[in-house]
Amino acid sequence: METKQGIPVIIDARTVPPSERHGKIFGLFMSLKPGQELHVKVDHDPIHLVEHMNHAGLPIDISAYRTQMDKDGTFTGIFRKLQNAPGKDRVKVTSVNEERAYLDGRFNPVGIYAADNYKVIITYIRAGQFIPVHSPSTDLIFAVFTGTGTAFAGEKEVPLIPGSILIIPGGEKRGIKAKTDMEALHVVSPVPDESDHRDVIGKLLKNRYI
Repeated sequence: METKQGIPVIIDARTVPPSERHGKIFGLFMSLKPGQELHVKVDHDPIHLVEHMNHAGLPIDISAYRTQMDKDGTFTGIFRKLQNAPGKDRVKVTSVNEERAYLDGRFNPVGIYAADNYKVIITYIRAGQFIPVHSPSTDLIFAVFTGTGTAFAGEKEVPLIPGSILIIPGGEKRGIKAKTDMEALHVVSPVPDESDHRDVIGKLLKNRYI
């Protein structure tokens, strides 16, 4: 769909198969211009997508989210792209130092690039923080730049040190726990959907690693 600055893009998510819904919404959101809005029509308040988008590193203006109930009893969630969001570029040049951003409450996956079939993240994990153990459908490459800790990789628990590389296919258990502040390159393919994030977010809310 061709978009214009200031004109919202509208999607009736009920018409999209559940297995494709998350990727479709995320793809449309990333196609927006800075400051533009995506209106998502669903059967319930889609506020959970705010956390999913933020977790995935999308440039969402969290403070601007709002929802409205339509006359037919459905809901429309309104998601705004950050005004200063950079335009999409086929070439990305950055560094671990430039992107560095730790969070006090949980690990921080900073999305730096997304294509149709993969997503590149730099993950910053404070000592004692973790990525909960889960078994998503995505393949994972996780390469540690700095820091130490442990990882669940399939049915094994392995140590992590600078230079460690994990390659874990979709469906296998994975989880990371930092002993010292950790910074790592984190590549997933294909781009995760809502079901892939649900277990992580639920465990983070309960402060559960396993």
